[in-house]
Amino acid sequence: MAFTATIERNIWSTRVVLGEYDVRGTLVLGERIALVWDTLAHPRDMRTYLPFIGRRELVIVYSHADWDHIWGTAGLPYTGARIVGHQHCRERFDGDVPDVLAKKQAEEPGQWDDVVLVPPGETFVEEHCVDLGGLTLALSHLPGHTRDCIVGFVAERGLLLVGDTAETPCPVVPPEAPLDEWIAALRRWETDERVRSVVPAHGPIGGREILTRNVAYLEGLRSGHPIEPTGPLTPFYRDTHAKNVEGRAVSS
Repeated sequence: MAFTATIERNIWSTRVVLGEYDVRGTLVLGERIALVWDTLAHPRDMRTYLPFIGRRELVIVYSHADWDHIWGTAGLPYTGARIVGHQHCRERFDGDVPDVLAKKQAEEPGQWDDVVLVPPGETFVEEHCVDLGGLTLALSHLPGHTRDCIVGFVAERGLLLVGDTAETPCPVVPPEAPLDEWIAALRRWETDERVRSVVPAHGPIGGREILTRNVAYLEGLRSGHPIEPTGPLTPFYRDTHAKNVEGRAVSS
């Protein structure tokens, strides 16, 4: 089930419930361009955006290539659209992305037949900017959760889209995650006074306190003194926290 809400003028978010966790995407309307940040898990998740997009040029940005962020693209008029992602995001479409879809389709016949895998055709390595007309989205590489993770900043609104680089109650931290780089990048945004709103893919929208909590959590893992995640834990996040702690113990 998808829930769409206004974040502020000309910016909406859609939240989809996927079992034990939610995932959120965002629509930003400029004067010329409609930008969709993450197309979520299924083409039907994009239905509410279509009336807003209208005849505007469409740009789709993938925060990274995990399935719950990229499988909804076929629900948009993506033919001719600019689809943007990190260079590593594009590489994943030749590897784990189709493998995950094939597994899901085998496990749940008929549930994912409408999914079309559409890789980014416009890639970058460190930074990239999209001019929407009156608004700009500055993209920055922020590896950690996955090596292709990025964040997007709408400076005119003080809005930071963080994908899976920060979430509530805790991020998913692979054993090989570059914690030093991840923490340093989040700290830079945490201390950036231009940032007024933080929009994660998982967990409530808030302010820079989301970044502060994630930095503290990651620092705990790095130091070998993990802290308990803030807030109530679903079974998914209890398991995530346990795996995060175990993974760092194995990798250290």
